[in-house]
Amino acid sequence: MKNIVAGRVTTIKNRKDYYRIKKETILVARNTHPDLMIAVNEIKAMVVEIDNKLCHAAIIAREFNKPILMGVANATKRFKTGDKIFIDFDKKIIRKA
Repeated sequence: MKNIVAGRVTTIKNRKDYYRIKKETILVARNTHPDLMIAVNEIKAMVVEIDNKLCHAAIIAREFNKPILMGVANATKRFKTGDKIFIDFDKKIIRKA
């Protein structure tokens, strides 16, 4: 798994927005839902507000070997679709590029 990822954001407010996910984007969401399965292979990483090792996002990350940063407060407000971000998963740092 990559420890550093950079890319464009797709912010998802609810599961009806999954169709907006483009190839190689970083998914930013409160949490995920099983409907994400249609796009999971497209994303390069995930940033979620929920911090629970048994939540859907954590399970997806483990099963599909996707890097994830969990427990990011207000992520869906801080990062908007189209923002370019840099994530260091070792240091748990996200910054806009």
